[in-house]
Amino acid sequence: MTRFWFGGSLTDWTFTSQDSIEGIPGLVQAAGGIQVTFWDQETNGTRYEDLVDAANNPITFVVSSDGTDGRAAGTIAPFLGPDNVPAMWAEAAGGPRLLINGWTGAALMDVIARAGGIESALAAHVAANNPHRTGLADAADMAVPAPDARVVGQVVGVVPGGGFGLLTPAQTSGAILLNPPKSGGTYVGNVAQPPDPAQGQNGNPWLRMQAIYSGDDNLPDMVQWGSTTPGGVWVKTGWQNGNGEGRDAPSTANRVARRVFEYAQGSGGPSTGRFFELSTNPSQAAQREALFGAYGTGHASQPGWMVATRVLAGMQGVRAGGNYNGLSPINFRGVRTSAGAPTTGTWITNDAVIDSNGALWVCTEAGAPGTWVTAAGGAGGAPTITNTWYQETGAVGTGQYRFYNPTTSTLTLRSFVASAGGTAPAGGDFVINPRLDGAAVYASANRPRITSGSRTSGLATTLATTAWPAGSYLTVDIDAVGSTAPTKVSIQMVAS
Repeated sequence: MTRFWFGGSLTDWTFTSQDSIEGIPGLVQAAGGIQVTFWDQETNGTRYEDLVDAANNPITFVVSSDGTDGRAAGTIAPFLGPDNVPAMWAEAAGGPRLLINGWTGAALMDVIARAGGIESALAAHVAANNPHRTGLADAADMAVPAPDARVVGQVVGVVPGGGFGLLTPAQTSGAILLNPPKSGGTYVGNVAQPPDPAQGQNGNPWLRMQAIYSGDDNLPDMVQWGSTTPGGVWVKTGWQNGNGEGRDAPSTANRVARRVFEYAQGSGGPSTGRFFELSTNPSQAAQREALFGAYGTGHASQPGWMVATRVLAGMQGVRAGGNYNGLSPINFRGVRTSAGAPTTGTWITNDAVIDSNGALWVCTEAGAPGTWVTAAGGAGGAPTITNTWYQETGAVGTGQYRFYNPTTSTLTLRSFVASAGGTAPAGGDFVINPRLDGAAVYASANRPRITSGSRTSGLATTLATTAWPAGSYLTVDIDAVGSTAPTKVSIQMVAS
């Protein structure tokens, strides 16, 4: 415990102020005989009463000098504060409290001196060879006899019970040297027995190794293996780098080097990033090119994608372009078995398909089924057709005007839209019901409608039937007109 000295310094005084002394207001003068108490806070708080004066007498407060004790009137004589308190709030004669600091200089120098000694001792400790004199026998899970009972040739290993201890030569008879020495041209050491083929893939491995991870990929290989060509040339077909990560090359030009699986689902998979990569193998490592990479099925935006820098064939599509003469990439998905653009499924922008007529379709807006445009190709390219029905004044009834598919191919119905060029419907919606060969092409809830007070229905693209065979016809029924029918009504259809 440490008590710090207080008082006796240039700033430890008590003062009073008086007005109209020699015409000066608020004149400050030293005042002696003032009782001073000490606290742990500037206001309120707890009072310190465990004080000691210079004569080692316990006190609970101090009184500033009145000038009769050899000190200047108003000065506070040195005293000791409570244990481990370097500063207190002083209150003189009930006035406002001010902070008084203890003499910490000597204590600080003592700490610095002791720290220097500790630093020197620590440096010597660190520099010493095994300063704790710790041996294998001191380990908690190591059980070994006294030094004079140990046998030359014994080795450290796992003993019955799972701990570590000394193994006799008989207990190590199955050990195999990975790099055995030769004696007279013959390897000295035990011969590795091959695994039992009957155990299959779940049998014991030839070898298991574990390495401490390092972020540096330029470490010596853990292991290498390969084969010898018919001409006697060694070919390195596989190696594990310093982190135990596999690197492979085929033994001949027409063999598969390795099959790679993404991260197992049972361990937290599937993979969320690129888990496999094929690259070139130039003389200079800096010139390697990642020819092909596989992304895990858990990837956020490219699940199961195979990404290549050259030419690639894919089962679910091939993404091409994107950095050639400023072009955007395009996703070739395949060939449809029917004419027209896709009408089902979810598609993304720049998906491309070819229909059964040889027309190329490109998705310009992602969705289900998305928005598509076509560039007719081959002999069966399908044109875009827009038909229009008119009514001067909207009236409920069955459609009488027919529009036939004039082509020799099945077209795809894209949308219908109704518009009011005169007055808008009021008191209810204007609803149309397009039909194909007499059958409705929209479900009731999806039929085009001009809502009351509006001029157009907008494109109604959710059709129940989209195929418009050659020779089939379209009609349009009017299901509702509102209490006030619209005028100069036009109804348009788009097919391709």
